[in-house]
Amino acid sequence: VSSISVTNSPSFAVQVSGTAPTIQLDSTDSGQIYLSKACLNAEITTAKCSSINVSLPVEGEEDGVFVERAVPEMMRTVIQDGKLVTTIVEHSG
Repeated sequence: VSSISVTNSPSFAVQVSGTAPTIQLDSTDSGQIYLSKACLNAEITTAKCSSINVSLPVEGEEDGVFVERAVPEMMRTVIQDGKLVTTIVEHSG
């Protein structure tokens, strides 16, 4: 698979059992992506998305054991030397 694209979906789940170098999400909500060990180099691009989680296989565990990570939704943009610099807003607590 060269890429996976999900657009305008209110809820979805995708499981990659092999490899997919690119996963593109646009205008989606409440999504769950399960990646295989072979797909850990995938690039995930999001635009206008919320509540997206990526489940990664746990190193040293049997197949089917995942840890869930949230894709950041909130960004912070500042102007530095005439350029826009965008970073992820991290929450702690």
